[in-house]
Amino acid sequence: MIKRLLFALIFVLGYQASIAQNNFECHCSEIGIDSLWANENAINCFKIPVNLIYNDARKGRKIIAVMRAKSTENSKFKPLLYLHGGPGIATLENAQRYLDNKNWKQLRKNHDIVMMDYSGTGYSEPFLCESILDSISKIEKSSLSKMEKKEKTIILTMDCRDSLKHNNIDINTFTSFQMAADADAVRKTLNIDKWQVYGVSYGTLVALLTARHFPENIESIVLDSPFPPNAPYFDYVSTMNETLQHMQNRISSDPKTASQFQNIISDFTKTSERLNKRPVKIHGNDFTGEDFAWAMLMTFYQTKTVKLIPLALSEFAAGNDTLLRKWLDGLHSENQYGKPNEFHNKAITCFECKPRNYDETPQALERKFPHLKSLSMKDFMEICNVFRPEHPDASFYDPIESDIPILVLSGEFDPGTPTSFGYATMKKLSKATFVIVPNASHAAMHYNECTAMLAEKFLENSNTPINTNCINEIEKIKFVTSDLNGELDKILMKE
Repeated sequence: MIKRLLFALIFVLGYQASIAQNNFECHCSEIGIDSLWANENAINCFKIPVNLIYNDARKGRKIIAVMRAKSTENSKFKPLLYLHGGPGIATLENAQRYLDNKNWKQLRKNHDIVMMDYSGTGYSEPFLCESILDSISKIEKSSLSKMEKKEKTIILTMDCRDSLKHNNIDINTFTSFQMAADADAVRKTLNIDKWQVYGVSYGTLVALLTARHFPENIESIVLDSPFPPNAPYFDYVSTMNETLQHMQNRISSDPKTASQFQNIISDFTKTSERLNKRPVKIHGNDFTGEDFAWAMLMTFYQTKTVKLIPLALSEFAAGNDTLLRKWLDGLHSENQYGKPNEFHNKAITCFECKPRNYDETPQALERKFPHLKSLSMKDFMEICNVFRPEHPDASFYDPIESDIPILVLSGEFDPGTPTSFGYATMKKLSKATFVIVPNASHAAMHYNECTAMLAEKFLENSNTPINTNCINEIEKIKFVTSDLNGELDKILMKE
């Protein structure tokens, strides 16, 4: 009798979950995905209501836009949740591009792939100050002075915060923990008992918080380019400097490159100082040393450019602005990862990524690393002090402790989440494997067939020690020493 009642209860719960899924399914065009492509590729789309604030229904509800791509071989493996980078970047607008990628096609053979727009980005509610974003963009493109731009940006940022209060939107819906809680609510609605998780960049922080707060619902995790809560304050200065120093060490280990590129940091500094004194025109606008630092940071993110960087810095330091323009036009893309919502970025970054001691302040970083002064985000932090002066509880910054099987991948030349972040991630993970991917930058899983295979095999059997021998077979990087123009042409022709 008890068995019959138990079976009946399981059937009812399963039926209710199925009904919930059907009720929240929508046309994919409603969440920015091409419906024809979705129909042809077994894609289901959902607009799933969840609590605005975890475990507090009194605060109201919001809609999370979700896509589920069915496995192509009806595999027995658990669904795989994809957590995008950011914060502030929409996910679903990239869904088709990602799923058409060979690595994701391979993963999809064995897993349903679940993607979602984080709350406040893309098609997920609450929509965060979108009308003000256009005004911010106009200010940035205007001919106002730097000080005038900052003052007007602060005013608009305050308008955004005030609008949240006016619309009864709790600012705490925009935290990394809340993103993890939203994902777990999505899991329940999709009737997934356990899933596996792949997080990249900022998505690794969300993944780690799911491991901290919802461990019973996770089978395994891949952390690609990890950004753990116990990493140093995220400032771009120390991370970029770490990567430049490591690159110089690799250069110095080879006699040929050591003699040609004696000090890439000096070349970087020389170019920055020159362009700050005499900006060059790029598409009709002044391109300063500060612009140069940010542009180089972004091109460092692309693995394909890493081998060219020492030669590029040498050419730019010598004043070769023709090649600088070609470098920027061909390789630098501001929105390569998706459409950003600046206020979502501020809401989370200003809350969780503030300096926690003197050495992490922009002023201290500028004194210590003058060649990277423009990356200190001093103006950004001034805006943060107005927009989101709150701080997380101190326990937020504790290392994540977990016995979930985890694969951690760090790119050797990643300027945003360097290898030191990988070591910090590993601190209290008892079943984690840490792999530094030679020659790679950000999103290291996509470096080559070896790294893609490591993630695939790990997800297939995460309780078995992973064989990383193919990593040891990767040939050490050979930095290009001549003909930057021709090498740029080779890269651009492949795209």
